[in-house]
Amino acid sequence: MLVDDLRGRAIGFLKRYPRFYRRLHGFPPVRANLVHPHLHVWQIWGGTLNVMRHCGLARSMGADAALVTPSGKNTYGRFNVVDVPYVGWSDIRADDLVVVPDFASELVNRLEGPVIVYLQNPQLVYNNYDYMSSRVTLWTDSPFMVDVCRSILPGREVPIVPNIVDPVTFPYRPQSEREPVVFAFPRKGPEYIEATQEEYTRLGGKHFRFELIHGLSLFELAKAMQRPQVFLASAEIEGCALPPQESMACGMVVVGKSARGANFAMEHRRTAMVAETPQEAAQCLRELEDLALRDSIARRARELISRYFPENEPTALWRSTLARCGIAYAPNLVGYHRQYERTARQYS
Repeated sequence: MLVDDLRGRAIGFLKRYPRFYRRLHGFPPVRANLVHPHLHVWQIWGGTLNVMRHCGLARSMGADAALVTPSGKNTYGRFNVVDVPYVGWSDIRADDLVVVPDFASELVNRLEGPVIVYLQNPQLVYNNYDYMSSRVTLWTDSPFMVDVCRSILPGREVPIVPNIVDPVTFPYRPQSEREPVVFAFPRKGPEYIEATQEEYTRLGGKHFRFELIHGLSLFELAKAMQRPQVFLASAEIEGCALPPQESMACGMVVVGKSARGANFAMEHRRTAMVAETPQEAAQCLRELEDLALRDSIARRARELISRYFPENEPTALWRSTLARCGIAYAPNLVGYHRQYERTARQYS
């Protein structure tokens, strides 16, 4: 335990100096000793949320599913989203089905049993493992990512599997009960956000005010997303594109970039307002000052994104996956949602 604590703290310190950190973990002996440097984390991104939710869903269906960390401890704290057990890397058994995130794909060759490599980020798709092996299954999440995977992993078909969007954490709230606020993530396309604000003001827009959001846990973010009328999708490139989908689930109208096709749920004036430039985004915001338009888009978007609610396509995916692996299952969505409720009470 002491070794893991010291190792984790050392990695946290080194991450303050990203250039040195990247060079250091480029050495094979260092990577071997750390299992994988990026598995030592204290925050999560959309792709990690997806892995956690899939783990929770598989466990609710009767699988003995757990999250794996180098030490077997929960290092996520308030950023954790499911109430499932944690196991250490050394506890993985030869016959375990292991879902490996894209950034750690080199670990595949160190595993003996069946593996699913979940490819969710276009900048983290590597061919540093035997991806043609019959024991390796590849998953991805959008048509854009399929093209990326085909270019880097030729010879393998990579199916699109559903993200999991949680309607309990992100409950629907109608536009008529929301405030004239535009949410935006400044770490994604800050220039686009700033230019949209300026152009909206230039066009005489006075209905919306902008709020920049950063550093919230999932449950803090979900609570905050009950207020705004609009989410500004500002990223040039997206991986699993969860924020726009969660915005659709809770009743916000999404305005912004298609992220080269990653935001494929955005259909202009039907489920979202597609705006590849700040000028287009500002014009869309002027149009969305109309409550009737916002309301119609928000309702259609919620209906579309419900396909990703746990009881729909995600359950079908895990039903077929567990059956293929010979694992008995019995869907229990009440148990799945209770995982979120317990975790939300603990970390909200």
